[in-house]
Amino acid sequence: MLDTGVYIDVFNRGLHREEIDGLSKVMYLAHPVLHELWMGARGRKEVRHLERFSQAFVRLKRLITPSPSTQLRIARVCRALRSTGKLDPRQPRLYNDVCIAMLARQIGATVVTTNPADFQRIARTVDFRFRAVR
Repeated sequence: MLDTGVYIDVFNRGLHREEIDGLSKVMYLAHPVLHELWMGARGRKEVRHLERFSQAFVRLKRLITPSPSTQLRIARVCRALRSTGKLDPRQPRLYNDVCIAMLARQIGATVVTTNPADFQRIARTVDFRFRAVR
């Protein structure tokens, strides 16, 4: 499961192609990643690209949304991070990363990210798999 920064680098700079190419990979998209991509879309060309991109994951049933138990786990992790001063409820970026991490855990996937520091912080509170891009 790729984090938003990986997709941005793929779309805008052609980087990390090895993360999306290959027959041995099954790709899933976490809904917060999709939301972040849509929030950053500028212009008709990017919107058309995201419409096709989004529909491919919907059609393949690989757009991941939280189950009720994952929603509760997200809430507990956010509470734990906030109680230690590591999550500001007014700043949603880390919240989105918590959601991405818990969605990956929900389906047994690994988060691939350009920003491992935030995921390391989350991993101190809850177990899930992640790695930095190669």
